[in-house]
Amino acid sequence: MASRMAMAMKTLRRSQKTGLQAARRMFSDAPAPSTRADKFGPITWSGLALAGVVGSGAVYYYYSEKDRLQTQSTSKVTSIGKPLLGGPWTLVDCDTRRAVTDASFRGKYSLLYFGFTHCPDICPNELVRIGDVLDKLEAENCPEVVPLFVTVDPKRDTVAQMQAYKADFHPKFKMLTGTRDQVADITKAYRVYFSKADENEDDDDDYLVDHSIVMYLVGPDGEFLDFFTQAARVDDIAAKIKSYF
Repeated sequence: MASRMAMAMKTLRRSQKTGLQAARRMFSDAPAPSTRADKFGPITWSGLALAGVVGSGAVYYYYSEKDRLQTQSTSKVTSIGKPLLGGPWTLVDCDTRRAVTDASFRGKYSLLYFGFTHCPDICPNELVRIGDVLDKLEAENCPEVVPLFVTVDPKRDTVAQMQAYKADFHPKFKMLTGTRDQVADITKAYRVYFSKADENEDDDDDYLVDHSIVMYLVGPDGEFLDFFTQAARVDDIAAKIKSYF
């Protein structure tokens, strides 16, 4: 394609040059100097126009084909770029001590984070960041976003433990716990990795939990919209969430 366009442009430049020489011969009393173009016959205005059309057509074809391929590439990324996350789940709301499901939060945006209350630093930092995101959105009168903290350590994160933990963070947090099977269901739905680590052989309750460090944005219809990693800035997270309103 590139060689075809180059050839067309070369023809156009050659035609323009010889056309100019022909015009000079037409309006000059002096005999025109002999050039190599004479070997190929006289240059006409119709030939010059044809060369221009060919050159313009080659350029148009190049750019239209480039745009088509870019659009096709973007369509492929859009169709396969969004992971299939989310699904039905049931947990316990630690504020009401009642069962809640994914349907309980329909009609509002929600921001899920998976962690555990005995986490020494990462979970507290991420919950503070979520609180900062909420404050930015509230300051701009955006639609409500419900923050959900889902434990991956149901053995130790009882209702009472989760309630006490909530006191250190944004008041709108919904603290969710449940049975091992219930926690397994929601973590599987969102493909959250978690595993015990640094276990103390002398104390069954002394351990850490390795887990994914990701925030998940869910829309009012319950569908997964986006996710944000630990590297995402608070301002960028807030701006991205706003783009879905």
